[in-house]
Amino acid sequence: MSTEILDNQISLHDRWHSGERKLQDLLQVRDSVKDHSSIFRPYLTTQMQDFVPSLNYFFIGTLDEQGRPWVSFLTGRKGFMSSPHIRLLEIKTRLEGGGSGVGATRHHKAAAAVQSLSPPDPLFHNLTMGETLSGGQRKWGGVALDFTNRRRNKMNGVLMPDDILTVDEATGELHVLLTVEQTIGNCPKYITIREIDSSEPQDTPDAKAQAGSSTSQVLDENSRRPLFKGLTPEQTEVVDQADCLFIASRFIDESIADQTSGMDCNHRGGNPGFARVNGNQIVFPDYSGNRFFNTLGNIMNDERVGLLFVNFGAGDTLQVTGRARILIGKDAQEAYPHAQRVVQVTIEDSILRVGSLPFRMRTKELSPYNPATPSHQQRGIDKSARPVAATLSEILKHTDDIRTFKFKTSKPIRYSPGQYAVLDFGMFNTVGYRHMAPDNPQSLNDDYIRTWTISSAPLGLSSLKDTKYSSPDAWNEASEFELTIKRKPGGAISNLLHNLSLDTKHPFTIPLICTGGSFVLPDPVSPLKPSKVMMISGGIGSTPFLSMIRGARQALTDYPVDIQWILSATFLEDALPEALRELTAPVEGNASTLNDKHRPTVSVTLFLTGQHTPEYASAVEARVALIPHVKVQFGRVDHRRLLVSVPDLEERQVLLCGPEPFMDAVKTHLEVLRIPSGQILTEEFNF
Repeated sequence: MSTEILDNQISLHDRWHSGERKLQDLLQVRDSVKDHSSIFRPYLTTQMQDFVPSLNYFFIGTLDEQGRPWVSFLTGRKGFMSSPHIRLLEIKTRLEGGGSGVGATRHHKAAAAVQSLSPPDPLFHNLTMGETLSGGQRKWGGVALDFTNRRRNKMNGVLMPDDILTVDEATGELHVLLTVEQTIGNCPKYITIREIDSSEPQDTPDAKAQAGSSTSQVLDENSRRPLFKGLTPEQTEVVDQADCLFIASRFIDESIADQTSGMDCNHRGGNPGFARVNGNQIVFPDYSGNRFFNTLGNIMNDERVGLLFVNFGAGDTLQVTGRARILIGKDAQEAYPHAQRVVQVTIEDSILRVGSLPFRMRTKELSPYNPATPSHQQRGIDKSARPVAATLSEILKHTDDIRTFKFKTSKPIRYSPGQYAVLDFGMFNTVGYRHMAPDNPQSLNDDYIRTWTISSAPLGLSSLKDTKYSSPDAWNEASEFELTIKRKPGGAISNLLHNLSLDTKHPFTIPLICTGGSFVLPDPVSPLKPSKVMMISGGIGSTPFLSMIRGARQALTDYPVDIQWILSATFLEDALPEALRELTAPVEGNASTLNDKHRPTVSVTLFLTGQHTPEYASAVEARVALIPHVKVQFGRVDHRRLLVSVPDLEERQVLLCGPEPFMDAVKTHLEVLRIPSGQILTEEFNF
């Protein structure tokens, strides 16, 4: 069939099937996408024909005899896939241990050692015994993806009986000619950049690890595999570590056009842990995409799906088949916090194949489009509980770009100094749809949930006997909290807050979702020894230390607490000198109350990195001289300056917070000073 004839077959009309249309209508995007179905082609373009031979892997969805989709990870040397004709995709390789795959020489022994224990890939069974349609044809869907550059092409079609040249489960030999019925190029969003690891493999997995591939000894007569009783811990681990999955779906109606009916196989990505196991279900969010809803549209008509999870570092694959539901709005958020849409798959069968890949892959870069993944604290929120309302009560301006916002809460809350607050600004989300946003990738899935470190502290420990700073239960409940926030250029919420003015008639009130975090003042190693802490912050990364020191100054302890704070800022105003004066001033209190108790001693060294004229530098030094226990240096922090500023650095617990480049630089300096990584605690948000 000539290219000219094929081009003439592409009708510029609405070719979406009923499931896709239903979801597009439900989400009110129908008018904007109804004419875009014409971009699907019933053949491989010249670029696609050149692309597939350059790959060492291919992801393909097939159907078993029950019509259930399964996704398989095909591997081979470059050239194992080719396109001899624009309507054909030829695959010729050997799987199951990887005699032909990249890295097979290095990983062959490890793969072979587990091969006899690993269950077979259902691909071989499906290609010869799977669901058949008229003329004995079998449907397939695949995605050609290059992890090194995020290029992705999706395709599907049929396998005709005469085009099954070699399918041998025993040897892993595979040679088929796949007829192509539909192709489309997909965007690079949510794809992790990774590369094949040519290093030596790790130890061969033992039989104990392999035991995770079977969930029961009662065999299913149809699948020849153990009956499914739920994911094992080993299988769950594969899901938990994954930053992507591959999903196969189906909508097959032989009465309509080939380009509308068929299978779909595509990539879904996010940060590690974006998909999670909940009993016998796997749930994952459906992030903002092209709004065609090929996968979700298929699910609207046929709930059967297949999933593939990969541990690229270990070479393990987990294949799952089951039935999917689409959750939207409130239902989605109950299943997965802050998601607009969620796919919920009830698992019917699973296969764990340990060490089955002939190569390993290293992660180089997560996608900048990945939304933050809900933390375990956030996942555990009691949805039936009435949310806490936070009402803005005071605004304190520090600089043009830094303000402190004080909120009163509708009921008391608990938190430890240094922890964060999670706030819901969803009511202000008025941003329209954009498919790609290279200027601000995170805006595409912005749920207007914000996490900021609390800069205030609760009013003292609940008991004078309790000297554990780390537990929220050790602190008195609070009915207010403060957030010190820097305006972020282009930031939707930071700019919203900075543009606010207090209005007593119409108070600004938002939901407080929760407080949490592990970045808190460490408890003493021993009650008999002084607690020595070194805080290092860059820019607005000082906010958790404001909270920690404020909390520590209110707490009486049985041991001395010595805090040395290295604070890097551009100019003195950015270091919040009025707050430093508060934190280093003598603590009020009579001797009878203090008795043998101690309050912390705090010393601060400022490193100001901005351009300072000699006159301005002299003025800064004069101002700093009036603040007790604070001294100033000009220039950037390095390992020599750290050691001069804090000579007993090696004896201290190090707390580090700031922009990522700043923290990376400081970690390098600490490494030069031979400070063990276990002695360094950094602030990291999990969502």
